[in-house]
Amino acid sequence: MLNKILEEIATKNTIYDEIIDNIIKPNYHLKPELISELAISFLENRTKVEKVIKEGYFVYYFIRAVKNNVHSSTSPFHKNNRLKENIYYDNMEVTEEDDIELKKDIEEKYLRIDRAYVKIPKTHFQDFIWGEYYNKGKTLREIGKELEMSHCLIFHELKKIREEMKKII
Repeated sequence: MLNKILEEIATKNTIYDEIIDNIIKPNYHLKPELISELAISFLENRTKVEKVIKEGYFVYYFIRAVKNNVHSSTSPFHKNNRLKENIYYDNMEVTEEDDIELKKDIEEKYLRIDRAYVKIPKTHFQDFIWGEYYNKGKTLREIGKELEMSHCLIFHELKKIREEMKKII
C-alpha cells in the first residue's frame, strides 16, 4: 500500500506532485531531494503511515509532511537546503528561455544584498559569522560549537544584520 503511494509521489502530474509544486515554489530544483526525504520518513514510520492510509487521511498527512520538511528549520531537508534563510542561491541553472528573466531577477537581488551588506556597520564577529553561515554553509550549531557559544546568540546576530540590510534594501 505504501509502496504504491510512494510511486505516485514520484510520478509527475499526480495530486502529490501538484502539492509539492505549490509548497516548494520557487525552489523546484529541490523537488527530487524533498521527495527522497519524504520517502525516507514514510518508510521509517511505515506502520504509522499505513494506518493513516487505511483511515483515509493520507493526503492531509502528506501536506503536513511536505510543509514540515520545507518550513521547519529542524527538518533534515531544510537543514540540507536552507530554504528560508539562504539569501545566496548558488544553483542558477537556466533550463528554459523563460528562466533567463528569472535568473536576471535573482542576480539583481543578490547584487542588492551584497551592496547592502557592504554599507551596514558590523563588528568583526558579525562579519565572521555571516561568512561562516552564508558563504561556507555552516549551521548555527556548528558555528556556535566552533566558537564555544550559544547557537541562539549566532542566530540573533545574523538577524540583526539582516534587519539592517532590509532597511537599506
